[in-house]
Order: sequence, then C-alpha cells, then structure tokens
Amino acid sequence: MDNWLKKHQQWINDEGITAQDKVLLKAMTPEEIKNNFYQDLEFGTAGIRGIRGLGTGRINKYLIRAVTQGYCDYLIEKISGAKEMGVAIAYDTRHMSEDFAFEAAKVFSGNGIKVHMYDRIRSTPELSFAIRELKTAGGLVLTASHNPPEYNGYKVYNQHGCQLSTEETSAMTNKINAITSFADLKLDDKIENIVYINNELEDIYIDKVKKLSINEFNKDLKIVYTPLYGVALKPIKRIFDEVGANCYLVDEQCQPNGDFPTAKKPNPEEKEALKMIIEEGYKVGGEILLATDPDGDRLGVMVLNNEDYIYLTGNQIGALLIDYILSNKSIINEKSYIITSIVTSDLGEKIAGFYGVGAVRTFTGFKNLGKKMDEIFADNGKVYFVYEESIGYLAEDFIRDKDGISAAFLIAELAGVLKKDGKNLLDKLNELYDKHGYYQEKQISYVIPGIKGIETIKGIMKDLRDNGPGEFGAELDLDTLNDYLTKTIDEENTDLLYYKFTDGSWVGVRPSGTEPKLKLYINVVGKSLIGATGKIENIESWFKKRVESWL
Repeated sequence: MDNWLKKHQQWINDEGITAQDKVLLKAMTPEEIKNNFYQDLEFGTAGIRGIRGLGTGRINKYLIRAVTQGYCDYLIEKISGAKEMGVAIAYDTRHMSEDFAFEAAKVFSGNGIKVHMYDRIRSTPELSFAIRELKTAGGLVLTASHNPPEYNGYKVYNQHGCQLSTEETSAMTNKINAITSFADLKLDDKIENIVYINNELEDIYIDKVKKLSINEFNKDLKIVYTPLYGVALKPIKRIFDEVGANCYLVDEQCQPNGDFPTAKKPNPEEKEALKMIIEEGYKVGGEILLATDPDGDRLGVMVLNNEDYIYLTGNQIGALLIDYILSNKSIINEKSYIITSIVTSDLGEKIAGFYGVGAVRTFTGFKNLGKKMDEIFADNGKVYFVYEESIGYLAEDFIRDKDGISAAFLIAELAGVLKKDGKNLLDKLNELYDKHGYYQEKQISYVIPGIKGIETIKGIMKDLRDNGPGEFGAELDLDTLNDYLTKTIDEENTDLLYYKFTDGSWVGVRPSGTEPKLKLYINVVGKSLIGATGKIENIESWFKKRVESWL
C-alpha cells in the first residue's frame, strides 16, 4: 500500500477525527487522497503553510492542534515558568485564521498555558512586539502571509519574539512527531486561561514606530496606500494621520476579505496585485505608492517618475533605507552592523561599509536574521537595519521580525525629504549607483504546483548538482560554487546553490521554503547600467536552457 493511502486510513481510524470529517475523508477520490496525504507539511523559511483541507499535506484544525500540542510540550520542557508566562496569539484576515487561532488557544489552555490573544485581526510585527512587551514564553500568528487565498499557515515564535530557529524547530518537531493520535491532545474548549490584548499594546507599538523618525514628515507628499485586504490598515493609517501625512487609500482593498478578490496573489512583489493602487495613484496624483501584504510584514513601493510608476525591488528599498538611516547617525560602536540574507544584493553591504558599518549575512528568513540580531546584541553590538530581498525590512530593535508598518513610515518620510530637494526615490537610487556601482538584479520564480512540482524542483536541483552549471555567457567567469546543502553558515544548511563570479556578480538557485516555487536570484554589478543589464540577460538565458526540459 502506498504511504499516502496508509496515512489516509490512519486518519479514518483516528478517534480524534470527528465523524463528519471521516465522512469527507471516505468520500475522497484516489487523486485527492494522493494530493492531500502525499507529504506532511513541514516548517520552512517562515513557519508552516499549506492549502486548507483535510490531510497531512493540508492546513486543518487537526494539524493546528497537533503542532500546538508539540509546541506546548516544547515550551514546558524548555522554559521554566512557561505556563505562567503564557503565549501571545495573533491572526490575520484569511479564511479560518480566527478559527485556527482559537483551536490553538484550546490546546494551550488544555496544557495549562496562559493565552494572550489579540481581540481582533493584527499584524505579524505586532505579534512579535507583544511577545517581547508582555514577556511571554513564545507566541504564534495564524497567516499565510502573501500566499494565494486557498492557503493558511502557522508562524511560531520564541520568547525573544523571533521565529523559531532551525534548531528550535527541530526540537519542537520531535515533540509533534511523538503524537500518535489526535485523541491524545489536551483540549480546553472553554479556553479558561485566555486574556485578550486590546488597543493599549498597539498604542505603545505605534508610539515606538513614530520615534524612529529622522526628519520632519513632509505633509505635501502625496501617498497612496493599500493593505491588500489585510491587517496593516489601522496602524499605518493611524501613524500617517498622526504625522499629518497626505495619504489616500484604495478603499475597496481596505475591507478585510480572505478571498482577496482584486489581488488573487496578495503579494506586493507582484505587479498584478498592484493594479488598483496604480489606478488610484493616477487618479489622485500619488507620488509614492505603498502596499503591505495581508499580515503586514512586507512592503512594496512604487514611485512616480516621468508620469510612470516604477516598482522598487526589496534590494533597492533596503539600500535606500540603509543610506537614509546611516547618513543621519553617528557610528560610535565598533560592533555596528546591518544584517541581511545570502541572496540579498551586495549594494546594501557596500553602502553600510561606506559609513563604517559592517554587514552580517545568513540564510534566508527572519528566523535566521532575527537570531543573528540577538547574537549581536548579546555581544554588546549595535544593529541599524535588517532586511532581505523579498521586501522584508526591520529598522527597529523592539521586535524580531520584518515590519512593513515601520518600513512604510520611513520610506514615506525619506520620499518627503527628497521632494523638498526636487528629487524622488529613483533619483536617490541612481545617486547610490553612481557612488557605489551599478548593482542590478532579477528574480525569476517557476511555480510548479502539486506532486509533479515537488518532484520537478527536486530533479532540477539534482541536475544542477550532478552535471555542473555549464556556460553562463560572456563576461561571466565563475569564481566559486557553494552548495549549502554541504557548506554551512553557523553550522546550518539549506537547499541553495550559489554561483559567485570573478567580477562580484552572483546567482542563487533554491526551492522556496513556503510555496511550490523554484527561485532564481540574479545579482550583477557593472560599470554602467547597460553593462549590468547584459549580464542579467546572459544568466537568464543560461538558466532557461537548463530547466526548460523539465517544465
């Protein structure tokens, strides 16, 4: 019997599965059984994410309960006083997020762990803030971030407000794997150990964000903002209102809606999700367009330039914010750093070095970046900025996860400062290129869903490892190849092939840790924009030839 058939039968026989759900399980077609039970959902770069439905490879209340039970066992064993310290819970606007939050709360309460739950939808950065402010033993947020509407997910945090590290996740997973039946989970349907978090905590958070301000906010700058049906609307609108910003909203996308009707992939990285804000921008004459994803931890930015809206990448926004922050600081600590990921552009590091600030690189995901942040603080160091190319930024030290809310405030403040000098963000970016080099990039994602996608992505990665990269094209001489399945950073591994060229350009290839995607990261540096663009074209052509037979 195939493994997925065995797991399907185990669910049917499990006393912890309701009779109603067993009817649904028995009615599944062979293809549905295979799709839903083919694999077990695992922790990736940002928790667990999956399509909602019954099965080991889907997000459902049984998975939520089991993972939470494992988390409870982990916390009680690891942290003295965990039950009294409790946990914090937040949830976003996705379908079932609130229901899943209460399923998790039942398990925490059943294990005698106090629950601090937000009384309405809240952002991921606010969850990290709550953990640190309330001094809880940990916490979680129910979200699938920017994934399509059929997804949901579960991000887990430690007592520092940082997503669990690989080591912590492994220890927690061992506890989850020890569970043999859903009937063994400890549930308190009344949730007697719950305390609701109200607006007071958000007041403190917003006050701290506003104190990140470097210059007076330019009230003449025309801003257009969309939360893409998500949770960041209230805190961002409140901050802009309190500083007197001239901010317009995309009204239709301000209503919470887990279907994301005008942005099926509510990802501010994808221009398809930005159609409505562009329309609103032209309508009101917006000079800067800001979009956060549904859980409010990522920020997309577009700039009006010669009557066209130009999209800025995460690398570009990170570079602009690094320069803005560091150019207005006196660097007095020798242990001063920015932190970034291994697949993020070198431009930010180059700018930081110009101001006498070091750069620390680690693997993708704020579980790694936040962990590195704590290590630097423990060594009496200073961290000025943390970011990664996938439009995630952290400019503050009072949380440990990316924050689209504070990033929106700071990039708008910078845009206003530049406007007073007759410039925009693109003008400033070009100044940085002139000073530090023409760093250009392109990211290509191959979305390959289902079981076929899993096997295809594995096959492509194996082919690249077994048969070498081949020829990249003119002006690109390979210097080193690092395979991070065998090479480590901080004694950890990840599925990433990293090609470094003699001119400082590089290419990264990795499967996504949260979606059925194969990602290609192209980062080049040239003496001119034209020269850099040519290198990107060569690399893109190389990769297309290598993978087209698999697709």
